[in-house]
Amino acid sequence: MKVVFLDFNGVLDTYDEFDVIDKSNLYVLVDAINLTDSKVVITSSNKDYFYRNGKHNLVMENLINTLCEYNVEVLGYTKKLNSREEEILDYLYTHPEIEHYCIIDDDYFFESMGDHMIKLTSQMDGGNGLKETSTYEIVRKLNI
Repeated sequence: MKVVFLDFNGVLDTYDEFDVIDKSNLYVLVDAINLTDSKVVITSSNKDYFYRNGKHNLVMENLINTLCEYNVEVLGYTKKLNSREEEILDYLYTHPEIEHYCIIDDDYFFESMGDHMIKLTSQMDGGNGLKETSTYEIVRKLNI
């Protein structure tokens, strides 16, 4: 199985429109998912609201609904641990069926998983999300 570990802010939205899915960013992700038959695991800190209150916040609800509209399967979320890197490593450990993966994030770069990372310009530094990269960069990471 192939998985994209997906951050939200700074990946699918932009500096100019915080918490709003930018269609051109979405299309880069959807194209890569379709080309690789991948699934999504959400790593965004927005997911943490779900753990505290037992329901989705509007940002996560919109993200999941939008991905479903584009036939992107969301497997779930990484669980809340000390760091996002630990969360992803834990998910990989508990899901050995994942053979290939890509991590898309604007805030973090994990040295231990550098070959799998797509590090975008931070949203707080004016980043514009996935449109800063290409579908084929994601495809290449998933086909390692």
